[in-house]
Amino acid sequence: MDMTRGPVLRQMAVFGLPVLLGMLCQRIYNFADTYIVGRYLGDQALAAVSISGSAMYMMFSIMMGVTTGVSVVISQFYGAGEKKKIQETFTAGAHVSLWVAVLVTLLGVWTARPLLQVLQTSEELMPQAYTYLVVIYLGCAATMLYNFASAVLRAMGNSVVPLIFLILSSILNVILDIAFVSWMPMGVAGAAFATVLSQLVSGILCLIYALWILPVLRVPRRKWRPDGYLVGQVLRYGLPTGLQMSIISISDMTLQAVINTYGTAMIVAYGVCMKVEGLGFQLADAIGSSMGTFAGQNAGAGNLLRVKKGVRSAYLLNVICYGVFCPAVFFLAGPIMRAFTGTPEAIQYGIEYMRIFTVFFLAGGILVVYHNILRATGDVAVTVLMGVSEVITRIGCAFLLPMLFGYRGLWFVSPITWICAALVGAVRYYSGAWEKKEFKISEGRSDEDEQKEKKG
Repeated sequence: MDMTRGPVLRQMAVFGLPVLLGMLCQRIYNFADTYIVGRYLGDQALAAVSISGSAMYMMFSIMMGVTTGVSVVISQFYGAGEKKKIQETFTAGAHVSLWVAVLVTLLGVWTARPLLQVLQTSEELMPQAYTYLVVIYLGCAATMLYNFASAVLRAMGNSVVPLIFLILSSILNVILDIAFVSWMPMGVAGAAFATVLSQLVSGILCLIYALWILPVLRVPRRKWRPDGYLVGQVLRYGLPTGLQMSIISISDMTLQAVINTYGTAMIVAYGVCMKVEGLGFQLADAIGSSMGTFAGQNAGAGNLLRVKKGVRSAYLLNVICYGVFCPAVFFLAGPIMRAFTGTPEAIQYGIEYMRIFTVFFLAGGILVVYHNILRATGDVAVTVLMGVSEVITRIGCAFLLPMLFGYRGLWFVSPITWICAALVGAVRYYSGAWEKKEFKISEGRSDEDEQKEKKG
C-alpha cells in the first residue's frame, strides 16, 4: 500500500485493521496460556507466569525497538521511491536483528534469577517463574524473526500477510499449550515452549513470503555485507525506541514488585487485568502502527501536511475503538475475572481495577499516537523523554498512592502515567518542533558515499 496518496482515514483504517486482528491473535494465545495454566496448574503457576511476563518485557522491548527502527527507515525509503536503499536497509536490519537477538538471549538467561529477585518473587513462585522466563529467553531468535519479517512487510504497506501467518501461529499455540501443559504434562515450561515454537513457525512463514513476493528483498550473497550508514540509521531509530520501552518496563516492574507484596490473590488479579489492559492496548498499537507507517512514508515523500491529517484520523479511530471497548470491559469485568480464577478475593481486586482503568484508556491510546508520529518523522529523542516521564510518574505513584489510599491507590497508577506522558507528547506535537526534524534519510549520506556507491 502506497500511503502517500489517497483518502487518509480509509487508508489508515484498512492498514490498521489487519494489524489489530494480528495483535488480537497474539493476545488470544496469551489468554490461552493464562487460561490453560490457571485451570490445569493452579493459581501459583498463573502468578509465576504473570511475574515472568513483567520481567521478560524489558528485554523484549530492545528487540521490538530494533524492528521498529527497521520499519521506520524502510517506510521512509519506500515513500521516497528508493528501491535500492530498501534492499540495503533490509540487509542492515537483518544483521542488527541477529546481533540483538543473540545479545538479548545471553543477557536474559544470565539475569533471569536476579531480575525475579528484584521483583520480590516469593520462594514458592520462584522455580516456576524462573523456568518459564528462561525458556522464553532461549526462544528470543524466534520472536525476533517474526517481528523483523512483519516489520519489513508493514513498512511497505502490507499488513495482511503478517496477520494470516499469525492466525496460523495462534491456532498452533493453543494446540501446543494443551498438548504440553495438559497431556504431557510439562508444567509452565510447556506453556513457554508452545509460545516459542508457534512464533518460530509464523516467523519462518512470514519471511519466506516476503522473499517470494518482493524481489527487492532478494539480496545476492555478495551484497550481504551491511552498509554501516544504514546500520547506524536503524540503530538511530531503534535504540531510542528500545530504550524508551525498556525504561517504561522498569517502571512496570516496579509496580509489579509492589503488587507482589500483597500476596497471591492480588498477583493473580493484576496478571489477569494486565492481559485485559494489553488487549485494549492492541487497539492503540494497531492505530499507532498505521500512524507510524503512514507518517514514515509521507515524511519520506516530504508531505507533512498529509502527516497532520493522519494524526487527526488517528484521534478519530481511537475515539471509535475505545468508545466500544471500554464500556464492554467495564460491565463484563466480573465474568472476565471468573473465567480465569475462582478465588473470590482475586475476582474482587480484578473487577475494581478494570472498572478504573477503562475510564482513562483513551489517554493511553492518544499517547501511542504521539509516540508513533514523533518517531516516524525523526523526533526520536522526545519519545525517550516521554518514556522517562512515564517512569517517574509510575514509580512515584506506585509508592505514594498506596500510602494515601491503600491498595486501591495502585489502580490509579497507570491512568495517571498515561495522562502525564500524553501531555508531554501533545506539547511537542503542537509546538511544531517535530517538523524541523523531518528529513529524508538518504540526505544524510555524503557525496563521497554516493560516488562510491555508483562506482560499485
